[in-house]
Amino acid sequence: MCGISAIYRYTQITDSDKDKLALMNQEMHYRGPDEKGVWTDNICGLAHTRLSIIGLENGMQPLFNEDKTLVLICNGEIYNYIELKQDLISKGHVFNSDSDSETILHLYEEYGVKCLVYLRGMFAFCLWNTKTKQLFAARDRVGEKTLYYTQLPTGIVFCTELKAILKYYLDKKQLDAHALAESIRYNYPIDLKNTYIEQIKRLLAGEYALVDTQGFETHIYWKRDIIPTFTGTKYEAKTEILRLMRESVNICLRSDVPVAVLLSGGIDSSAIAALAKETGREVHVITAGYKGKHDVDERDVAKRFAAEKGFIYHEVELDAADFQDLFLEYSQYIDEPVSDISSMSQWALYKKAKEMGFTVLLGGLGGDELFYGYQELNQLAESLKLKHQHQELFPWKGLDKKKAFLNFLFKNWKYILFAGYPYKINDRSIVDWTYNDYHKFVETAVLEYNKEKIIFKNIDVHFSYEDGKSEIDQIYASSFLTFMNSLCLYLADRQGMGNSVEIRSPLVDYKLVEFLSSLPVEMKYNKENPKYLLKEVLKGIVPDYILFAHKKGFTPPISFINELVSNYSYQFITSDSKFYNSILADKLLVNLLK
Repeated sequence: MCGISAIYRYTQITDSDKDKLALMNQEMHYRGPDEKGVWTDNICGLAHTRLSIIGLENGMQPLFNEDKTLVLICNGEIYNYIELKQDLISKGHVFNSDSDSETILHLYEEYGVKCLVYLRGMFAFCLWNTKTKQLFAARDRVGEKTLYYTQLPTGIVFCTELKAILKYYLDKKQLDAHALAESIRYNYPIDLKNTYIEQIKRLLAGEYALVDTQGFETHIYWKRDIIPTFTGTKYEAKTEILRLMRESVNICLRSDVPVAVLLSGGIDSSAIAALAKETGREVHVITAGYKGKHDVDERDVAKRFAAEKGFIYHEVELDAADFQDLFLEYSQYIDEPVSDISSMSQWALYKKAKEMGFTVLLGGLGGDELFYGYQELNQLAESLKLKHQHQELFPWKGLDKKKAFLNFLFKNWKYILFAGYPYKINDRSIVDWTYNDYHKFVETAVLEYNKEKIIFKNIDVHFSYEDGKSEIDQIYASSFLTFMNSLCLYLADRQGMGNSVEIRSPLVDYKLVEFLSSLPVEMKYNKENPKYLLKEVLKGIVPDYILFAHKKGFTPPISFINELVSNYSYQFITSDSKFYNSILADKLLVNLLK
């Protein structure tokens, strides 16, 4: 896990560019405290700062192919590198390092940009071809690793982190008011391309870019398709899901440094820990809780499960008294106003894990999004389904339609009577807990920067769903595309790497994602039982007291957050109202723009 930077010039690399590449490495030193490297020729420069995970003694980047005509910098892990390396060696390729990333170079020699098809892992990379004078940049399918870019009058700059581009390549920063307001309202960016800095864009998940003398172009190489193509039995589906989960956990455990599993006491993390134990490895688990007695604390459950399975158990206790300092600390390491009130808790947990000696942590991100684990989203989907059924009954034409309407009315009379549905389908449907706070905030919120005055109540932000074949898939496709990518995976990367810790998420392995997407909705979803299919798969592997327990999550007691907000004073934004999202946005603007 690392930080990467690249610059391509249509004219010529300057000495200033070389200096800036070194400085961008230094800007992200926490992402790669072990080694640093910079390489340039006359029109391209690549920089890499390394956190050593695989090939500790022989994996420094940039990496080169046999004749040094290809140069690579990569952030991430190629989990299937052993299998890829064996195949490539059989084809005559010679490896110069023990790095998993080197497989990309030799795959590119074989397949060109189609090398992306063979990669299984989390990554963002830039590869320079000295023969064709073309820069090839790409991001993993699901979007676990970020890659930002800005187009200059004479070239283009890529970087793992927005703030390094902002600091070294943008003299006059311009704010995208809509993108900023969107993040404050919904907790995370809905627009996956544009950032709140006008000149800086994101390469999308599953996208690659090519840069040469002809210019800059992007291409989508992978997109999740929710199409029910699976024709097997439910038993066959469960068998394949478990096989893919086992395979993903197994390859995610590959590491030359100590690994632990983040064990919350919930289904997802318990499954990962149990499947890790099946591999025969020694399994360390880390569980966190809050000082005092709180409903969200699941340490007793995790400790019981660890004892039953023979895990090596580690416990972390978090203190509300530390939240003020934690907020000021972790907000230095994130680039965008991505708001999750559990962020301080996660930051403290990763920090403690690093102090314990662990550099790689496996977590349970993705289970709720792929197995329909959010009850509020399930209810929203049922409401949308009911709305569609109602609309299809009109206009009345013929006796059959009238009978159908009467039958619908008999079953759902209370929703018709009250002129609504179980959940309203409107802008309040998504992240409803910030709706009131945001609208109080925008009534008086103003931001003045660079001679521009932003009046937040004049900005129209609204959420639209990703189309799906069913209402439940429509809702969850949007959640996976935005919330999973822009918040969950983003924060896991930023908070983990801010502590020089790599976070791995076996449940978002693209092969598992693709298989689950191919299943008929009636096979994988039960409106009365969230995560119905996953519970079926894990019977006998995870105990019933975890499978059927009430979902708690890792959200800190709200009193902790209220105290943090009340103690904060705006420095960049002015408003008569404040809430967690607005103070985080203000703090980031102070950090990055002043």
